[in-house]
Amino acid sequence: MLRKIPFFFALYFFASLAIFAAIDAIPGDPVALRFGKTVDAERVALERERLGLDRPFVERYFISQKQFLGGEWGSSLSSGRATTEDFRAFMPATLELSLCALVVGVGVGLSVALVGALGTHPWVARLAGWVGAIGLVVPIFWIGILLLVVGSLWLGWFPMGGRFDMAAIPPDSVTGFLILDSAIAGNLQALGGAFSHIVLPALCLSVFPAAGVSSVTYARLQEPELQAFIVALRSRGYGPMRILWRHLLRMSAGPTVTVIGTSFGALLGGAFLTETVFSWPGIGRYLVTAILERDVFVAQNLLTFLVLLVIFVAFVSDMIVFKLNPRKEVRG
Repeated sequence: MLRKIPFFFALYFFASLAIFAAIDAIPGDPVALRFGKTVDAERVALERERLGLDRPFVERYFISQKQFLGGEWGSSLSSGRATTEDFRAFMPATLELSLCALVVGVGVGLSVALVGALGTHPWVARLAGWVGAIGLVVPIFWIGILLLVVGSLWLGWFPMGGRFDMAAIPPDSVTGFLILDSAIAGNLQALGGAFSHIVLPALCLSVFPAAGVSSVTYARLQEPELQAFIVALRSRGYGPMRILWRHLLRMSAGPTVTVIGTSFGALLGGAFLTETVFSWPGIGRYLVTAILERDVFVAQNLLTFLVLLVIFVAFVSDMIVFKLNPRKEVRG
């Protein structure tokens, strides 16, 4: 497992360099866009020098990484607020949405794959294939629009967007997660409002992890030796629930954990589109706005943090898989 640590460091280096290069390549001078056309070129040049934007590319990259790792994320060129302040304001909403979507997606995908692997209900096996196809082929923004049309416009069960009712009083922020904060405060009205707002975006975002978990787990359980093992368990008189919970779940744990770890990055990427469709006030919408406005310090630092978070989750998932099956590391 320790042999993979240099790989994760190299992955972070190339990913952060790619982010820095992509943001730097966006047309337009961020300082000139901030001041507008009425400010003279001399003032723009002085501001670029103060912000360090006049230095060579390589020097600016290493300075940005030093500041990022040191927690000095600078300020927004548009609002003037500290980037860390905006991060604390918007990131909890994205994490709450992503975690809810991950729980729903893993639960649905794992249930469909495990039941389908038993072979007692052939239609469940077909459902496993459908879930995988829909999640990997259908664009997430199209699913979001469809959920809005059906759930909000036709049925009227859920709000059109947002995270909380504008007229309601939100609970005191303890964790930053509205559902959890409402439960801690014992505010059932706020809990219902937070839940109703998160249902549609969480369902939309859960499609991808459901597809990944369903496809990988079902394919793993369809291997001939595992199917023979299932037949042997049935011949001993084991019931479907015992086979599911005591055997199939354990045997599919490794691939499931791996696909969950790799799906986390896709969840954050999908959150950008989902937050836009559902007007969810998370880090995704904030980042899209920052990129469009050429707010370089916000875009660079927050995108780099998200990359670091994805790498950390992948590393943790690899550690869990290794603990579940140490021999896999030896063979690798």
